[in-house]
Amino acid sequence: SCGGNEHNSEETTIVENAEPTCFYVYNEQSSATVKWTAFKTSAKVGVGGQFDDVVVTAGEKSTKVTEVLEAIKFTIKTASTNTANEGRDKKIIDSFFGTMITTDLIVGQIKSAEGDNEKGTCITLLTLNDVESEVTLNYVVTDNVVVLTGEMDVNNWNAQAALAALNEVCNDLHKGDDGVSVTWPNVELNIEASLVKNCH
Repeated sequence: SCGGNEHNSEETTIVENAEPTCFYVYNEQSSATVKWTAFKTSAKVGVGGQFDDVVVTAGEKSTKVTEVLEAIKFTIKTASTNTANEGRDKKIIDSFFGTMITTDLIVGQIKSAEGDNEKGTCITLLTLNDVESEVTLNYVVTDNVVVLTGEMDVNNWNAQAALAALNEVCNDLHKGDDGVSVTWPNVELNIEASLVKNCH
């Protein structure tokens, strides 16, 4: 009987020390945010903005954040551009996006993700100006919020004409101390999405 008690004690210890299994899923009750920083003047001065209308579709829960990310698809209404300056918003919507082909919407999906439940990288497919191209984003998970950051070159989406049109309507505003008007093709991205985490 003494041996039996020892055996039961060992079993109890094993159960108590077992790691819980945690599942992650995109929080459909929250709104994903897509913020960006574009650049003007030769000194590369940043201009920040975001899209206010982002619709996300997601897949099933998973123990791996990478699998949750790989199931995400999203659409962005370009008319929801918001830089806290209505005049600038109109120029971006009319002259930049308006110069492109079928660009009322930016369509995207995460093609692949590598990493763990804390950080990693993912390849995101974006369709813009009737062109589908890839952008690599780093992700970090903090307090069940995924933050994805990276940089895109809009010329990979054949946006040269759109940049030129935007630079024309913003000519004086995009001049620096050297008097040269510049609109850069590089855009920094910062995307946030909430997850629901359940452990048992």
